[in-house]
Amino acid sequence: MVIDGFTVFGSWPGQPADHPVEELIEGLERYKLDRACTLSANSIYLDARLGNDATREACQADARLVPIGTADPRICGVEQVVGCRERGMKLLALFPDSQGWSLDSITAKAVLKQADESNMAVIIEAGRSGDPSRVLASVDNYGMPVILLDVSLPVLSEAMAVLNARANTFLTTRLLTGGDTIEYLCQTVGADSLLYTSRYPVSCFSSAFLTAKFATINDNDRNAVMGGNMAKLLGIA
Repeated sequence: MVIDGFTVFGSWPGQPADHPVEELIEGLERYKLDRACTLSANSIYLDARLGNDATREACQADARLVPIGTADPRICGVEQVVGCRERGMKLLALFPDSQGWSLDSITAKAVLKQADESNMAVIIEAGRSGDPSRVLASVDNYGMPVILLDVSLPVLSEAMAVLNARANTFLTTRLLTGGDTIEYLCQTVGADSLLYTSRYPVSCFSSAFLTAKFATINDNDRNAVMGGNMAKLLGIA
């Protein structure tokens, strides 16, 4: 089973073109993906509640789409988490960098506590130096799965240290397209810690997909990275 663990549809800041959910569905068919975890860009840059509604509507229309809920700690964050779980969402994405809030704020801590109590896997932006460490400090008392989103090569060593320090922690592969990075990670932190993601259609699909799909790793590791790990998190393995 091939699952793209993080896709985004809608309007993205700095991009003149809109990327409707139909474009994502077309990509699923073209690249022969079984599932795509997705959310509306509106939930990041406009309003979490309205964005979650748009995400849910899109996923109800196509069973191959798995909804990712969001919560903004600055605006009724705990209530947003509860609402996502009541709608059956198993994934919650948090965007401290994009939205301009801190993981160590009391409101963010309340959101993380509620996510843990709701048995949701939490996806958190971790692309800047220091981000993975801040994520670790924020979630270290909780047992829920944590996914470090958009880890890039400059912060890879820090992210690997976090994976070694905390069980049930994963990192996404979208920006790990240099050299033999996937192969190296499979040998060090293990393939069970990696999740294939593309952020399609607001980002290019092919580079992230081809890097993970054709990495020089064994078939068991490839299946884990390309969808098996996410399937386990979603309870559909």
